[in-house]
Amino acid sequence: MAEKPRIIMFHEALARGIGAALQDELEVIAPPAGEDRMAWLDRHGRGVPGLVTIGMDRVDTAVLDRLPDLRHIQVFGAGMDQVDLGELKRRGVSIENAGDVHAGEVADFAMTIMLAARRELLEAERFVREDRWKSGWFPPTRSLAGAKVGIAGLGHIGAAIARRVQPFDTHVSWWGPRSKPEVRWPRRETLLELAQWADILFVAVFAHDETRGIVDRDVIEALGPEGLLVNISRGFVVDEEAMIAALRDGRLGQAALDVFDVEPTPPPCWADVPNIVLTPHCAGTTVNSHSALANHTIARLRGYFAQ
Repeated sequence: MAEKPRIIMFHEALARGIGAALQDELEVIAPPAGEDRMAWLDRHGRGVPGLVTIGMDRVDTAVLDRLPDLRHIQVFGAGMDQVDLGELKRRGVSIENAGDVHAGEVADFAMTIMLAARRELLEAERFVREDRWKSGWFPPTRSLAGAKVGIAGLGHIGAAIARRVQPFDTHVSWWGPRSKPEVRWPRRETLLELAQWADILFVAVFAHDETRGIVDRDVIEALGPEGLLVNISRGFVVDEEAMIAALRDGRLGQAALDVFDVEPTPPPCWADVPNIVLTPHCAGTTVNSHSALANHTIARLRGYFAQ
């Protein structure tokens, strides 16, 4: 019997579930929790044709040098920003992410934090808990109906956001590096133009070096003191320092963030920042999406490696 191909996953708990499903076809291994990853790869990286990563796993030259027989990377999720794609191309290693498998979950969450910010949900809860209700009514908030909603990046997630926000009687427009004639929503020529037009700006761009800092001070200030910035892409696509300064100064109205430049983000960075909703990079994480991603990963690994 031919030896089963070996697949490395960097997360032991995830490897157990996927490994059990593929035990007759592939050998899935992972470093024990707490063990130095690079030292473990030095011992186990040779003879391994496949690697499964999640969005936060750094796959750079140092990691790839320890996997000399690698042929394919399967991403458990959508994010590939921590992978050196140029180096993969140079080495002839293929990579595939989960595509639109959990785009709907991310879009649902983007809508959730947008509405929480727009309708000031967290402040309303504090209003009740702090017994301020007996002193008067909670101040009016902004309606979503009639709002101009801009979407930066109309991939799987961006398009899912557009489909979800339009039934709220909003006006939708988008920007991306390439036109999409098949799309029914109008495209703005630049991101700056989109921000100048929008009341709410969802950031759903593909995160890589070319989009690093693309939401800069000019874009943030174009969105303005009545505007809401929602980021579910990656933290580094937004100039975080410029955004924090604009929120403090009132040059940006609100922000709802699921991603940050450094993760976990240091709480002191946000201690005195007003009008903000923060969540811990969990937009795509549901029981349903985890199961769907696992099934997708199993199917793709089986298709690529199992004989």
